[in-house]
Amino acid sequence: MLPRRRLGFFSGLAVVVILLATLYGGTIALFAPWSYYLGGAFHLLPIWTGAGTLRAKSGDYVLTLWFAPESGGRVFNHPYFRGWASLCTPRGERYSLRLSASMHQNPGIETNGVEISIDMYQRRWNYSWTSEGRPRLTLRGRWHNPDLVMDDEGSLSRAFLPDGSAYMGPARNQPPATETVPIVFHPISWWWLSGDCARQ
Repeated sequence: MLPRRRLGFFSGLAVVVILLATLYGGTIALFAPWSYYLGGAFHLLPIWTGAGTLRAKSGDYVLTLWFAPESGGRVFNHPYFRGWASLCTPRGERYSLRLSASMHQNPGIETNGVEISIDMYQRRWNYSWTSEGRPRLTLRGRWHNPDLVMDDEGSLSRAFLPDGSAYMGPARNQPPATETVPIVFHPISWWWLSGDCARQ
């Protein structure tokens, strides 16, 4: 009888990774089936990626983002997401922003017309000390499949000065909102998420 061949370390690791990915995907499909249909079309991973432009008086701000469902932080058991965004300013500066989002109802697998809120902030190395997280943006809107149609509720004009530079001074002196800027996120492929402002 031939001896049984044992799995090598990397082969065993690959099996474990596949099993964990299958378990994760099955759990998401069971408890959050809508995450595979964000934007109205089925996608293999429960992740949505999009890009849009905020056309403000101070210039154009290109925003790319991705988000995926997360179990923690839900309010009233509504869908909750975490992810990252990349903001390119009219000055060519790029800000990497931590993202959290929530939908205001449980949609099943049909997200069209469902309201969604997105909050983003820069999480710098000293964030835990300052709790500032600026620049900070807030977006509100709805799914209009396959897009997200939103506006910034005045948060862009509070976060950035008229010359397109981010306001980093004391919070008490932060400028008031001067305009509400709309944005439409169109779905994009992963390769657009490089964060290179030169290619935007």
